[in-house]
Amino acid sequence: MKILRHVVIAIGSASLASSLAAAPASDRISQESRWFVDDTGRVVTIRGGNVLLPGSDNGSDVHAASSDDDARWGPDTAKRMAEQGFNGVRLVVFLAGVMPKAGIIDTAYVDRIAKAVAAYKAAGIYTMIDFHQDQYSAVVGVRGMPEWAVFPDGNKRIEGMRFPMGYFKDPAVQKSFDNFWKNHPVPGTNKGVQDLYVDGLTAVARRFRDEPAVIGIDVMNEPATGSRCAQPDPVKANCPELERELLKPFYERASQAINRAAPRMIVFVEPFMLQGALGTPIATPIAAKAGKRALSFNNYGPVEAIRDQVNDGALAHVVKQGAAIINTEWGFNNDPAEITGQAADFDARHISWLAWTRGAFEALVDPTLPDKGNGNRVALLRAYARPYAERTAGTPLSMAFDGGKGVMTYRYATTRPGPGKTPKGETMIRIPAIHYPHGYTVSVAGGTVRSAKGETVLRIANAPGAREVAVTLSRVGDLPPLPATKAEPSRSEAALRALPPVPAGPLTRNSLLGHVVATSGGRALLDGQLPGMLTGLSHVHGWEKMTLKDLQSFASGTLTEAKLAELDAQLGKLAVKAGPVQIDGESRLTADSLTSDLLADPSARAILDREAPGLSSSSQQGLFPQTRLRALQPAMPEILTDEALRRIEQALATLPQ
Repeated sequence: MKILRHVVIAIGSASLASSLAAAPASDRISQESRWFVDDTGRVVTIRGGNVLLPGSDNGSDVHAASSDDDARWGPDTAKRMAEQGFNGVRLVVFLAGVMPKAGIIDTAYVDRIAKAVAAYKAAGIYTMIDFHQDQYSAVVGVRGMPEWAVFPDGNKRIEGMRFPMGYFKDPAVQKSFDNFWKNHPVPGTNKGVQDLYVDGLTAVARRFRDEPAVIGIDVMNEPATGSRCAQPDPVKANCPELERELLKPFYERASQAINRAAPRMIVFVEPFMLQGALGTPIATPIAAKAGKRALSFNNYGPVEAIRDQVNDGALAHVVKQGAAIINTEWGFNNDPAEITGQAADFDARHISWLAWTRGAFEALVDPTLPDKGNGNRVALLRAYARPYAERTAGTPLSMAFDGGKGVMTYRYATTRPGPGKTPKGETMIRIPAIHYPHGYTVSVAGGTVRSAKGETVLRIANAPGAREVAVTLSRVGDLPPLPATKAEPSRSEAALRALPPVPAGPLTRNSLLGHVVATSGGRALLDGQLPGMLTGLSHVHGWEKMTLKDLQSFASGTLTEAKLAELDAQLGKLAVKAGPVQIDGESRLTADSLTSDLLADPSARAILDREAPGLSSSSQQGLFPQTRLRALQPAMPEILTDEALRRIEQALATLPQ
């Protein structure tokens, strides 16, 4: 077979990034068997990340404007995403924002969703609108549902219970989910909580029914089983009867409502919360009509074998169900090698994805934004931003990328995956600027390059009569060295450093909150005893100069005298370093670090293996990527005793930073 070549001259990073502006996301995406397809029949691959609604905090108060979260968005953020090849976002929204009062849609909140959709659309980026919850609601857990939708049967949140342990140990979270599945009546309405939730989905679907840039709605992030089957164990968490009893009727109602309100919109449904972490079999009911049905699954498997099991199980399920597939959460790791390996797993299976990065995805792609949490931003962006076939005039067969060499190989059949005519149009391969600063060369067998040299979208036309097309993309020149610096400090850290020196003596209710959180163990203590308080204060200018005694005046129900006395006693046990405020760097590992980070460090792992034998091989390791070691104690009390945690903390403190 003749090989047709098109050689691109080295042209410089600015030229490559701006050589072709992305076209607006204006054509409709549908579903055909396991694939996403466009109106011409080409297979569509989605790549991108999870983003928050600009101008709001993380959901503990969905209406509050936050200076930190304003910094998550700039005038060029969407454009920067497109320059790195990303064409999709999962926009996190909350029912607490959509319907803060039972039965009443907040049109201003939906207008803000529309504004974000329009900004991404202009950059060629599609939006999945994700109705998100974490431990049901800020009332009993973290965020998601409004207060009127919370029915915990009289249970109060367990103080000190950190995410995600509330799913397994806190009756307030579990009973709230139980009553959601029972469609508990909402006082003052003639409807149940699930009825009103579906009304919220319907209102958003109706608003965007004619907007092709909205690829669809994710009905609920990580639904939980409630008080049944709530065990972080791969055997005990396998409860297929609950998928039929709880998810099936809910997804049928939600899918039918969205299909009626927005007939051309895809309906995405998710497995139960633990199935993407433990590798338990996925049998999620998928109820939307043909052409508009898809599975969105998360994969936080702590080891490769579990991740493979989750990916393969999800893929087998959608093939059986006749639905498209997309991963909507993965990553949450600052090891570029780990991210590269997981991205390669998706490449090999042709699975679209929207990552959940450790820091803000917006700051990862936009270097003009202050970044916190993403480690070495450039190294991490190179791991996430990979060339890929955004549109394929046929059916994908194989795809691989070697980031070290800058070589991508792609092969596809020229026939479409389902019945019908041969797909029209060209194959379009996205070229991320960060991997090709000096341009690229390309060779094609079975097709012809149609794009001009240096364009950020490589366009290929199938040759007449060709059954397959093979593409090899190669980087020109070398990548620049990685910067040695970590992410820039956040505005909150700058404010903490501006505080007066920490005084000698024990911390008390009258200590500045900034001094408390800057003291080792202080932030964890406040998060444990007053869940959500620091998050809720994050938008308040000067919060770091307040004291717990100051807060009592407007939180007297929570900060009672008895509670303040208890906090005084616990604060007094913390080791205070008098003098200028010092902020611990990201690299310092403590008992409040994520368990997966501790196990990834050889020295820290040796400490855990010595002081907490059995932890690293526990059947509950699916919790490790999102759970801090200390927060695991309720799930593993025999392994993580108070004494074991004390010894672990002491040993970790001796490790070099």
